Formats: sequence, structure tokens, C-alpha cells
Amino acid sequence: MNIQAQMCGIILIAIMIAFYARYKSLRLGTQIAFQILMVGMLVCIFFDMFSIWAIVRLMKDHRMIVYAICKVYLMTLVLVALLGFLYECADVYSGQKKLLKIIFIGCGAFLVECIVIANLSIGVYKMGRVVYTAGPSVLSTYAFAGSYVISNIIFTIRKRKQGNPRRTQVILIWMGLWFAAALTQFLNNQLLLVGYAGALGVLVIFFRLENPEYLTDRVTGMYNHDALLLYARKLYNSEKKFAVMSVWWNLGLIQDDDGAKEQAVMLAFARRLPKLAHTRVFKMADDEVWLILEELSDADNTVEKVRSFVEYGRRELGGVAQTEYTYLPDNTLVNDYQEMVSLMQYARWKSRDHGAANFRRVDSEFVEQMRQEKRMEQMLEEAMEENRIEVFYQPIFSTKEQKFVSAEALVRMRDREGNLVPPGAFISVAEANGKILALGEIVFDKVCRFFTRESLERYGMQYIEVNLSVVQCGYPELAEDYIAIMEKHQIDPKYINLEITESASMAAKKTLLENMRKLMEYGVYFSLDDFGTGQSNLNYIVDMPVHIVKFDRDMSQAFFRDEKAKYVLNAAMQMIHGMKLKIVSEGIETKEQYLAMEELAIDYIQGYYFSKPLPEKEFLAFLEKTV
Repeated sequence: MNIQAQMCGIILIAIMIAFYARYKSLRLGTQIAFQILMVGMLVCIFFDMFSIWAIVRLMKDHRMIVYAICKVYLMTLVLVALLGFLYECADVYSGQKKLLKIIFIGCGAFLVECIVIANLSIGVYKMGRVVYTAGPSVLSTYAFAGSYVISNIIFTIRKRKQGNPRRTQVILIWMGLWFAAALTQFLNNQLLLVGYAGALGVLVIFFRLENPEYLTDRVTGMYNHDALLLYARKLYNSEKKFAVMSVWWNLGLIQDDDGAKEQAVMLAFARRLPKLAHTRVFKMADDEVWLILEELSDADNTVEKVRSFVEYGRRELGGVAQTEYTYLPDNTLVNDYQEMVSLMQYARWKSRDHGAANFRRVDSEFVEQMRQEKRMEQMLEEAMEENRIEVFYQPIFSTKEQKFVSAEALVRMRDREGNLVPPGAFISVAEANGKILALGEIVFDKVCRFFTRESLERYGMQYIEVNLSVVQCGYPELAEDYIAIMEKHQIDPKYINLEITESASMAAKKTLLENMRKLMEYGVYFSLDDFGTGQSNLNYIVDMPVHIVKFDRDMSQAFFRDEKAKYVLNAAMQMIHGMKLKIVSEGIETKEQYLAMEELAIDYIQGYYFSKPLPEKEFLAFLEKTV
């Protein structure tokens, strides 16, 4: 008997099944479909071998039994072809209703095909050690199985954007192998390759797609990030309610260059976490795990158990580092698994705020907050692409020269209807998602172009102030990028004054000072913006090589409301002037306030008393009236 190929196929499938059984399955649709496919292929190859044995051993005395066994083998070939098609459907149609409908139709068609195969005649041939079957029953098998293979190829190509791209590639390889083997066997009945080719295809699927190790973290044994995405998608598609909890350890203060601390924490968590019913645990990052709680009625108790476990062993699970928790009590608060992931990541980012509690229970209000920021993020990206970013200019008045000598450039954004969007609504979003770097360059480019195009120096403009965010100040290439923009527009750097904030000088002082050095050597000046906010003290002025200090609006207004603020402002002013620096007082809104600041010998005044921030054309008109 020539069954070496079939024996190899059975060994391959058996090894895969044994390997698969070592891992706890997430019961994903594709996993279940693949397990059924492996069993189906194993049965098919078994009946291939069994039919060969029956032809050799039973043909003389039990011809009808041999025919029956051979026809069962043919039926299993059609079954495997159908299972391959259903496996691809399980990926594309992850929703149960659609998939169940396809399975029902497929089973009905298979039943009809089995009846056809059973009622058609079959011929059995033996030539020495080579045996094979032929006849109408075999031809119908090729037709039925071939139709599934071709349908699978067409379906996979048409639905390649809906399914896993890698799965599409692998399915096409498998179907190609099987189709080539079937065609070869059809043309030469003595070459029994179909079963072995099918086993090779399943092996390719196993290693490229269904290896359980791909969904498992090798260090801790927990499920990984990819497993979380697949499992959450399955739960959403099946409309099953569940809760999600994230736990992460703030290990930033612990010196650990090689990541050993994070690994130790994860291992301790994985090994000591008690078994929790209806709960799956996923390692999402080196310092973070997520838990999916499938029993909502007991989810709150499970959360408390996890918190107690973590806090009890906190020294081992993170030393003195703080542990942060986010709890989404009901997945239906968000629309799908992708938004769920975004929400949990957003909650972690929000937890970095100093005032945030270490346990956040997500509610509908928090979800809406995230959605608003996401919409704003999208709006900002579109505005940057569609040139809807504008620069407004607020004039700055010199008390000594009694004229307007500069202006502060302020970024503005319009929506598609042409309405202005409040700066506070999009600047924080730009800082959070990193768009502030591109936004800052757009603003700076527009300022340089505007100054040179309109020759603002002829209106008495000595410089334009441009704000730098905290993120920009910590960007190592800031100086090079801004110098390149100035050179592009051929603007004299003396017309540029960059504003930094106290928080910026704290966050990335070394990088900021290097950027300032390069820009000052090029000829740019600097101001310290919003002096009087946050952790203000005069050390900032001593440390930062600035030429101007700006009192923020709240500090300026406090001078007129609070007697103590007058002494503070007077003292600060005397010390700043003593260091030969200039002062700008922002937020001046009335003539009385202006006169008071002038009497204090404040160098520059900025505020609504003179003008609100103006778009380019209105700003030029304003300057023309004041020249």
C-alpha cells in the first residue's frame, strides 16, 4: 500500500492537535473553526488510509463495504473543503447571526452532496501497490470540493479588506496547494496527494495564524495585546455584556534601565493572582494588565478582590510605586471594542494628572469627554490639512515710546462652517497627541511669512511674540526647524521673540536651554510668559536667558482687587527691572488699569483696553490707524 504521504499527513495533524491542546483557548470563532478543521482533516486522511486498506484487504469478499468506505472518504474531502470555507467566514463574519446562517446553508448543501455521492457509482482499481478510485461518484466529489475551493478563493479576495490581511494570504496559499494537488490527482489517479496537501495547508495556517503562542505572553503566560483585541471583538459581536479593568504600576521613579523591574512585577502578578471565575487576564504592556470580567453581576466583587490582592502584595508587585486602576463596569457604554481600547488608554493618560485618584470608575460622562476630545482631534487634523489654521495678533503698547511696538501671535482654528473654535478646546488636544509640534510650525511659518510679506517693521513693529508649548520646548530639533523656517522667509531674527512658560522650563530644562542657546546665537529673543502662575518664583528668571517677563492676566487683575497682590507685584517688578529685563502686563482692560500700570513703570501693556486679538487684515488696518 502506498500510504506514506497519508501517514505523514496524520502525524502532522496529530502533532498540531496535541500542541493546541496544551493552551487554554479563548474560544474565538476562528479558533473553534480551526479546531474543527483540524479534526475534519484528520478524519479525512484517516478515511483515505482506511479506504486504501479496505481496497487491498476487503475487495474480494466485501465489495459493497469497500464502496461504502471509499464514498465516506469522498464525503470527508467535500467536508474539509466546506470547513475551509467556513473557517474564512468565521474571520470575516465574526457576528454569530450571519455566521450561523452561512453554517446552516453549508450543512444543508453538504447533506445534499453526500446523498449525490452515495447514489452515484464508483470504480475501484488496484495496480500492484497503487490503488485508486474513479467514476461518477469521484467526479462529483471533485466538482463539489472544487466549487468550495474556488468559492473560498473568490470570497477571500473579495473580502480581503474585512478580514485579517495575513489570513487572506494564508488561505490563498492553502487553497492553491489543495487545488494543485486535486488537479494533479485528477489527471493521474495513481498520485494520492489531496490528503497530504490538505494537511500541509492546515500546517501553514497553524504556524502563520493559529499558533496559540501568538496570543500568549511568553514571560508571564498571560494572554497578550492581540488576544485582547480578538476576544473583545468576539464579545461585542456576540452582544455579550462584560466589564473591563486595567491595572498599571507607575514604576517611573524606579531606576531600571533593562526592564527587569517591570518583568518581575508582571511575573509576580501572573503567578500569584488567584483564579477568578469568568475572568480573562491580558498583559497589555510591561507595566499594565487588563482583565475582562464576563459576569457583570459579580464584576464589582472581582474588582475588589483584584485590588485587595494587588495592595496586599504591593511591595512585591511594584515596590513603593503607585498602582493605578481603571474600571469600565459595562462595555455597552462604548460602541465597539476599538472604542473600548481607546477609552481605557485615554483613562490611563488622564490618570497621569496629579489630581487624579488612583481608581477611576468610568461612566457615561467620562466616555462623552473622550469622544469630544477625539472629535476635536479629528477636527484639528482636518483643519491642519485644509489650511484652516489662522494666526491672530494682539497689539502690545510701549509705555515709554507711547506707541504699539509689537504683538503676540495667537493660534486660531476654524471649523468647516468658518466658525472659530475656542483655543482651549484644541490646544490641549494637540499637546496630548503630539500634533502641537506640527501646529507650532504652521503658526511660526505663517508669522514669518506675514511679517516679511507686509513689511511690518514699517508700521513700527519691533518684534512678534510667538508662544512655545511645553512639548515644543522639550523637542530637541526645535532650534534647527525654526531657523530653517526663518531662512526660508528671509526674516531678520531680531523680529522674533519666542515665549516660554515656567512649566516648560521645569519639564525639559536641559533641552530647552540648548534650543535657546542656538536660537539666541542666531539672533532670536525670548520672553518668560505667564509669570505669576503655577510654581512661580524668581529663580526661573535667573535661570532662563530671557529678555522680557510677562505678568499673566490673573496676576495683573489681582493688583486691582487685592492689597497684598500690590505689594507682590511691586516687589516682583523692582527685582525684574533690577535685572535689566522688560515687563509686559497682560489682561489690561480699562483706562484706569492702564494708567496704574503706566505709573508703576511697566514697560509694555497688552489687553482688551487697546485691542482684542485680530486676524491679519484687521490687524493691518489697526496698525495703519495708529502709525
